[in-house]
Amino acid sequence: MKSIIIRTCLLTASILVLSLFIVLLQGEWSLVSFVNVAFLLALLPFIIGGFLFVYEGGFFSGVMYGFRRLHTSRSKAGRYLAELQGLSDEQPVQAKKFTVTYPLLFSGLILLLLTIAAGYTIQL
Repeated sequence: MKSIIIRTCLLTASILVLSLFIVLLQGEWSLVSFVNVAFLLALLPFIIGGFLFVYEGGFFSGVMYGFRRLHTSRSKAGRYLAELQGLSDEQPVQAKKFTVTYPLLFSGLILLLLTIAAGYTIQL
């Protein structure tokens, strides 16, 4: 749990620093442009973290199982190859676990919420 918090903080800080550099390279510094760039950069880890979260939950395991079964049942060679590799048609596909899933998801979510709140306060 502690490593997730540390990775989330590091990723959040790096996204903020990167968005500051991008705004400074554009030439015109304004708080609105910083918030816009930070929001767009926060979307990337949020989307990747969300995809990894769904993948780890086994959402795509049924699709992978179906394709594997279709591939092995189409030919005798496919059945023999699956038998030699020790794969059976009834064996479910195990989803992999990634260590970056929660830091990506949490840092993206935190930055998205912060930039949305900052955007509303700037406009008022």
